[in-house]
Amino acid sequence: MAKIQISQINFPAPDFKNTTLSKEKIILKWLIDWIKVSVNEHVIKYGDFLPEKSKLAKYLNVSATTLQNAIRQAEYIGYFESRQSVGTVVKDPNSQNKMFEKTFSKKDKTISLIKKYIIDNKIKIGAKLPDVKFFASLTGMGENTVRLALDTLVMSKILNVVSLKGNKSCWIYQDEFFVNDLKFQDINLINVVANKIKDYIVLNYQIGDKIISNDAFAKMFNVSIRTINDATKILNKQKIILSRRGRYGTIYLNSPQKIKKQKEREEKSLFMSKGKSENLQENYLYCWEKALDALKKYIIQNHQTGDKIPSMRVLASILNVSTNTIKRAVSTLCEDGYLIAQRGKYGGIFILEMPQKETETFTWLALNPDVVKLKQR
Repeated sequence: MAKIQISQINFPAPDFKNTTLSKEKIILKWLIDWIKVSVNEHVIKYGDFLPEKSKLAKYLNVSATTLQNAIRQAEYIGYFESRQSVGTVVKDPNSQNKMFEKTFSKKDKTISLIKKYIIDNKIKIGAKLPDVKFFASLTGMGENTVRLALDTLVMSKILNVVSLKGNKSCWIYQDEFFVNDLKFQDINLINVVANKIKDYIVLNYQIGDKIISNDAFAKMFNVSIRTINDATKILNKQKIILSRRGRYGTIYLNSPQKIKKQKEREEKSLFMSKGKSENLQENYLYCWEKALDALKKYIIQNHQTGDKIPSMRVLASILNVSTNTIKRAVSTLCEDGYLIAQRGKYGGIFILEMPQKETETFTWLALNPDVVKLKQR
């Protein structure tokens, strides 16, 4: 899928003069004619993305709203297919193939709920429906989603829209529909993408491997980065992956299938866990979290309440971590009320209260015992 550039459009501009058609109808006809001619001349092809709508609207000398309404109508008759946060692709109207994987969207669900409201309340042909705010409250959807659902029902000729004063609209029930239309399969896009990511990871990675970025997955599956983020949250909860911030990236934590045990890759870090941990999550804690645990031990073994502990630079040297890492660990202990940092000539970091001796969760190799001189329990 390639993105069409404005510079590729070599087609006569729409004529808004000497016509009784609305701008939306003129743009709709122009879009259809442009697609037919451009595809035949191999300037564009089916599956290409439209240019940014703001740029295309400026090129056509219409508002973004007018262009969007025209695109929606063209999509309804089969010339486009859209996905939120991904874009709109040119589609062969004679093809039944979907450019994007079919999922049940919020708009589709809202349409079904509006239809259900019409049936349950025995709305008669010609009767006026409630406004957008009512349906937004009824369905739990946003007002924009409700408007899109109502527009779709208008294009399906189930409803008719009447313009009122103040740019307000009124929707009239004008044509019956099959009750079977209320049945829908609630396929959530996020769950579909989560399963695709899981299948890809199991096929291409071993336990402990760092996987590709969310941005790469978004391009791979033609979905928005937000959808990928929500999908990876599901996989994190299932403990399929473990997402970590920054350069730490995301690792393949565990396989959902029964596979042979693979040799776990050890963390190349100061805080390397002993042996093979049954839970890989222990091996991939953030460095500052491990430093925090080590700092607590150091304080308990070497100081008392009221003592001034070494500077952050010295602590970083003692624990063999970066100054930024130790800063975050010290900041956490300050926030928890164990330490206090004071400035000035007689300032420093002082112990207000001894950190609690929590049950040791991890066993660390890399706290140099010759330097730190921690007492073994």
